[in-house]
Amino acid sequence: MIVERLLKPSYRIRILNMNKFKPEDVVEALRRKGAHVSEFQRDIDIELAIESFIASSYGPYVYVLKFPKGKLFLARHTNRISEDNWPNATKYMARDENGLKRFLLREVSRKSMIIIEAPPVIIWAAVWWLVWSYFEEYPLGTFLLFFLGFLLNDLAKAFEYFVLGYCRE
Repeated sequence: MIVERLLKPSYRIRILNMNKFKPEDVVEALRRKGAHVSEFQRDIDIELAIESFIASSYGPYVYVLKFPKGKLFLARHTNRISEDNWPNATKYMARDENGLKRFLLREVSRKSMIIIEAPPVIIWAAVWWLVWSYFEEYPLGTFLLFFLGFLLNDLAKAFEYFVLGYCRE
């Protein structure tokens, strides 16, 4: 929450697994609320489809709707849509359009996901190696690290936000 206020993201992203709902009902309900909803087409170039979605819609709230059988819809709205009855929405923040594009690429393509997820894994590996090598000599440090872990988690989120352009809320 504190990180969210400090970073002031341009886009708020929600990932929704809609396994219990019919795509037609959800899409129609979102369109009635004023959202721009489009089905993600996998038969054309993925980057082109994402750029087309970003260029043809507007608003800071982006929704990725995942349905059974691989159906995927992208929605965008100017206002936050009520999330009371949505099942476990995963929340993300994006800094700018490049961060939004990078995030959507990660969500829709497994190949892109592997390429994009490599930097955070490298960042965390370096952090863990530094922490392990330093606190191996000082056992009291591990005790303090336990209590400062929450602060380090927020710092890691901020670092990912500035490096990748998005992070988890």
